[in-house]
Amino acid sequence: MSGPPPRLSTPARTAFALALAAYLASDAWLSWRTSVLEPYSDMFAWMDRWFRWQADHDLWAFLWAPHNFHHLVITLAVLALDIRAFGGQGYLFLAVGVASLAATGAMLAAWGAAGAGRGLRLLGGGVAGAIGLMGCHVLDATDNITGTYVHALAFAVAAILLAEGPRVTVLRRGGALACAVLSGLGSAAGLAVWPALLFGAWRRRDWRWAAMVLAAGGLFSLVYIVGDRAPVGPGGGSPGAGLGDAVLLILNYLGLPWMRAAPGLGWLMGLAVLIVSLAALVAGGRRGADWPQRAAGPAIVFSLMTALMAGAGRSGLIAPELTPMRYAVFMVPLQAGLWVLALPWLSRLAVRRPRTADGLAVAAAALLILHQGAMALFAVRTGDGNLAFIADYRAGRDTPQVRQLIAPDLAQARALSARMRALGLFQRELRADPKP
Repeated sequence: MSGPPPRLSTPARTAFALALAAYLASDAWLSWRTSVLEPYSDMFAWMDRWFRWQADHDLWAFLWAPHNFHHLVITLAVLALDIRAFGGQGYLFLAVGVASLAATGAMLAAWGAAGAGRGLRLLGGGVAGAIGLMGCHVLDATDNITGTYVHALAFAVAAILLAEGPRVTVLRRGGALACAVLSGLGSAAGLAVWPALLFGAWRRRDWRWAAMVLAAGGLFSLVYIVGDRAPVGPGGGSPGAGLGDAVLLILNYLGLPWMRAAPGLGWLMGLAVLIVSLAALVAGGRRGADWPQRAAGPAIVFSLMTALMAGAGRSGLIAPELTPMRYAVFMVPLQAGLWVLALPWLSRLAVRRPRTADGLAVAAAALLILHQGAMALFAVRTGDGNLAFIADYRAGRDTPQVRQLIAPDLAQARALSARMRALGLFQRELRADPKP
């Protein structure tokens, strides 16, 4: 582009910068306000594993045996290190989860800034980073049983950006393959990064890289699936679930996180996202485009693949209109990718109509504050609800809500809790129990 680069006015930049600072401050506050350190739900299965490991010393079984079809190597390694090095109080779970989400936000911000170019880096990077750091996503980072999602997300984003970055080097490609493997070791949803990388290689007609991705991804996926022949705990979709339910679940998934505000319209939101995403894959980031736009395609494919996996694996177990908010983190790459694809248009607008671009920046600042406020309210209420049920369980109460959140077999959970209490494991919270 000839001539001076597009640039926002000082008032517009200041307004956006202040809104972004408030946004990040709210994330820091939510990291404390929504934290849950005591064990519940899946954590009891992981602790049962840990006790068995202490008895049989089979480290491979401890780390690799599947849990609901996932090989949670990262989570279980964090659990073991938390107990061995930090006294088993959940602080390492919290630190790793928050660090994973923060790293994701930083990578997205750098990607968005690169896509915006000179003059619009603050806006491009700020919105991209904010997409990854929504208040609802902080919940996944601050709860010991949902950290698996942000572990997988962080490594998937890293793999895509390394593979599609400005310079193609052996080191970057090796790093992309390593991060793709680690994403799968965070959660089975991380396996979606392999078709995403393959799409990027196909779009660039880079057949050597495509062969490397196929070989590495095929081998890793085969090992992963072979290890899933004897799953631990319930998982997978219901055999009787219909195709219609699977499609509705996929569409509601694509509408996250906003579909939770209007569950009845979730499928419509998801359909709109699907249409826009498919159009973006066809028209955007073609061969010869700058690397930020090229990276958008694989990012969109990753999120679409996780939606398909959820439809195949959870249909019949989850009502489509109740698609869990915790899955929303896997929509982050798609949402950030669409934003990056829109940045060249915004750049042209800023050159032709600078006042309009300023107005959009101020509107974006206001939207950041309002949106984060709503997400923070959801996060606080959800976090307080979880901690309240944990407090009920701790007090010995037996209610349907406690059985649903803590464990269906409360007798087994209480036996594990007694063993943990005797060892002083996971007995504290960073905040007081919420008031009834």
